[in-house]
Amino acid sequence: MSSGRSAEEPGADQRCEVEHEPDIDASAIAAVARTRAHGMHYFGQILGIRPRPADGGPTGPELAPDCSVTPGAVPPVALAALADLAMGSAVRTAVGDGRRLGTVTMALHHIAAVVIAPVSSAAHLVWIDEDQRHALARVDCIDARGVLVAAGQGWFTSLPAPTGVPLRPLPWEFDELPAVPPVAADELEHREQAAVEATRRAAGRARTRGTSVSEELTALDWDATAPEGTARGSLRIGPEMTNRVGHLQGGALYGIGLAAAARAVGSLDGSADRSAALVPADGSWQFLAPGDGEALVAEAVVRRAGRRTAFASVTLTVDGRDVGAGQFAFRQHAAD
Repeated sequence: MSSGRSAEEPGADQRCEVEHEPDIDASAIAAVARTRAHGMHYFGQILGIRPRPADGGPTGPELAPDCSVTPGAVPPVALAALADLAMGSAVRTAVGDGRRLGTVTMALHHIAAVVIAPVSSAAHLVWIDEDQRHALARVDCIDARGVLVAAGQGWFTSLPAPTGVPLRPLPWEFDELPAVPPVAADELEHREQAAVEATRRAAGRARTRGTSVSEELTALDWDATAPEGTARGSLRIGPEMTNRVGHLQGGALYGIGLAAAARAVGSLDGSADRSAALVPADGSWQFLAPGDGEALVAEAVVRRAGRRTAFASVTLTVDGRDVGAGQFAFRQHAAD
């Protein structure tokens, strides 16, 4: 199969050179239109996960965000979403397009402290059992500089498709990518409108905090009374962060966990220098149950911290039910 963006569509690095104020509403509605035409889910579309351009190389996803969504470096949550989708597609090469896969565990090694879009992925199937129910895949992520910025692996399981939810191929799994009919703002369905409004709120937070929409889509409201060396945060789950069957997307879960771990490490007494110098090194996440519900709570605790390394554990619950647990490591980063 071969698929990709048209030659006329610019990459993320080209789009960010446009000399006008980024229009987050236009980006959000365009993500809705792509979701309708190409499948996947709004979360992946708004992050800018697209088919790799058809250049004779392997097909697969790449991360090429609009500058209104990610104006600077790529945050870990977007990188994790790309890795999760790429590995899942590698498994589907064996089990067939349109199959529903659940991520059981995902490990991601954060090799580069700064990741520059566009980011391509190279994933492959490592092992699959005879019944095609369990599989292991690996992925490498390469950024715009040609640098290996992340490497990961994940266990996946094949699940029955939910009743009444068609699972179309993902955009890079089409033989020919369908055209994208335009969508007007007054034509949005309820969930689409909710996703666009959530993206608009994320843009407001990003302007205030100096972050990006891609980070703020899954930003937690932090408990300021959490003890030193811990973090506790919560968020309301909405359609802007869910997958094709309405559960929290795997990369979003991993990214939320990593954000909680980083918050706990940064809360340590006298850690101003440490938190500025420590960057994510490694994460290992277990997807205990689907993230379907209304309210998510993340709790993190530092296990050990020094000047060069730190380690933290995280648990996530949705409506009081455990949905994920992970371990994260941070390393010292020397400025270039």
